[in-house]
Amino acid sequence: MQLEKVVLETMSAATITYLPAGSSSRTIEAVVEYLGPQPMAGIRGGSRPQFELLVRNDSTYGISAKELDTYRDKVQVPFRYGRSVRTVRITQIIMQDKSMLRLLAW
Repeated sequence: MQLEKVVLETMSAATITYLPAGSSSRTIEAVVEYLGPQPMAGIRGGSRPQFELLVRNDSTYGISAKELDTYRDKVQVPFRYGRSVRTVRITQIIMQDKSMLRLLAW
């Protein structure tokens, strides 16, 4: 068993849908950290929910850093645990190594 899979299972990863721009969607495992409402740059008093996602750096079982198109690729995650899903945009790679990616989405 690959270490990435063990890490995701140990951290209670959820199954989410990855929607790459211009290609077919797929389900992947991700650890979703709910950051809650965060301020929006340039909009006084505005906020939006943000998420950090920990996924495998893999084009089959996760999201490959090579394929990721920030601001165009999206994921479907629940805004709150146990609620219906919403589509959010992946905005940046926070951290990456050969096996894992940490992404910011809102």
